[in-house]
Amino acid sequence: MVIERIEKKDSINVIVHLDNNLKLYLAYEVLLRNGLRKGSEISESHFDILVRENQKFFIKQKAFTLLGKRLHSVYELRTKLRQKKYDLDLINQTIDDLIKGDYLNDTRFAELYSDEKLRLKLWGKTKLKSELIKKGISSQIITAFLEEKFPGSSEEMDNALSLVTKKYNSLKNRNMEHQKLVQRLYAFLISKGYSYDIAKQTVGKLFNLTLEEEQ
Repeated sequence: MVIERIEKKDSINVIVHLDNNLKLYLAYEVLLRNGLRKGSEISESHFDILVRENQKFFIKQKAFTLLGKRLHSVYELRTKLRQKKYDLDLINQTIDDLIKGDYLNDTRFAELYSDEKLRLKLWGKTKLKSELIKKGISSQIITAFLEEKFPGSSEEMDNALSLVTKKYNSLKNRNMEHQKLVQRLYAFLISKGYSYDIAKQTVGKLFNLTLEEEQ
């Protein structure tokens, strides 16, 4: 097959017209990368390679679009690309390329994601671990990260106290029985990823501080 002419389709793509009346749609970048021009010969095997290379180009462009909106874990990005019904082998090749280029890094993702949730939502260790698992982060990365962020219970206690104080202030004027209020606060902290022991200690500390303020 010989290229008879190359026609611009849009700002990204071209139409390659072949002498057997076939048309090959390629990204302009793929065309340039393969050194194709009018008069170039393309074998059947090369034709198939170009089609695959073009598919991979657009998979990678979609991946960059997703990464441009926010950082993704490897699992998240692979899942979203698979939802687009792209070829699985080409998806995996693209993921490998992005990891090698340091566009995807699960350790960095875990750190930034966790820092955001700890800073903005004051999540406890259990919820943070659960959400990282859902993002496909490996157990080794999660364990190392949690040990770094929660070297002791004091940091988690401080976050829990800050969180439960806001919740208490929103509930204290509802004429709720003390025991019911305590249970609501326990349940709230546990829903945010804190253990029952930390919830119990934190709620106890909250009421002690409240009594001291009232005296």
